[in-house]
Amino acid sequence: MKEYVLFWICIVGLCLGSFFNVVILRSLSNESIVFPASKCPKCGNKLYWWHNIPVLSYIFLRGKCYFCKEKISIQYPLVELLTMFLFAAAFLKFEFSIKTIFAMLWVSGFIIMTATDIKERLVDCNIAIVLGLTGGLYNYLTYGIEGLISSVLGLIAGAVILEVIARFGYLFAGSRAMGEADTYVAGAMGAMFGLQNIGWVLLYAFAASMVFIIPLFLYNQYKNNNRFTCVMSVIFITSVLVFTKAVQNYWTLALLIISGILLAVSVLKNIKTEENRNYLPYVPALAAGALYFIFFSINF
Repeated sequence: MKEYVLFWICIVGLCLGSFFNVVILRSLSNESIVFPASKCPKCGNKLYWWHNIPVLSYIFLRGKCYFCKEKISIQYPLVELLTMFLFAAAFLKFEFSIKTIFAMLWVSGFIIMTATDIKERLVDCNIAIVLGLTGGLYNYLTYGIEGLISSVLGLIAGAVILEVIARFGYLFAGSRAMGEADTYVAGAMGAMFGLQNIGWVLLYAFAASMVFIIPLFLYNQYKNNNRFTCVMSVIFITSVLVFTKAVQNYWTLALLIISGILLAVSVLKNIKTEENRNYLPYVPALAAGALYFIFFSINF
């Protein structure tokens, strides 16, 4: 029975992943996600039904449009496979429970927002609002009125923390350090995971940013001989790993906090050029922190 359900969840994940590609593409072009029918973004020709089979169409067409022979973005099969994988992971972890439904819903939102943030540095805040509302619903259904209160307080805490960090940029660069959409997403995560967990989720997200966002910035800092930022990044990542995986005491916590503050100050001080003032996509890191909490934390 479980294997049968898992099979169909994978199929649904692939199909929804294909739909998410449409949402991602058309939300960036301000087109309706319903009309017109699927078409090649390069030549505009209407696609046949067999051009829209998740993953298989990409393979059969050898990654090229059937009409104009232009390359099809690898985004399409990647989003489809990622959706399938995360849906399957949610079912395998939570099985037949309410957590599976909400985990799949939240995964869907994060996939769409991450893709648009990476492609165009744009995020539909309406998706974050929906995630926040469903987060409140989940906590109410699971923990009652106390869960709802924790969800509301978590929403406020998540939004305030990110907004404070974003506005710190005015002190050093004269502009926000993060986009406004990041505040919405952090607030949604607070509503999803509650006040007691939002700090950990944001910490995971900040650590993930070292992998998704900061490397390019650090490379530029290294070329410009800003070695302190590079060193503090290594120290901070190490302190996060030590505190979360090995030793949890006041000393390791103090090292984590101090290194994090020094790193943040160093990064903000170096946001001076017009190129660096363009917001880096931070939603992927927030999504990674949320997914890590969902699949690996014992508190969810």
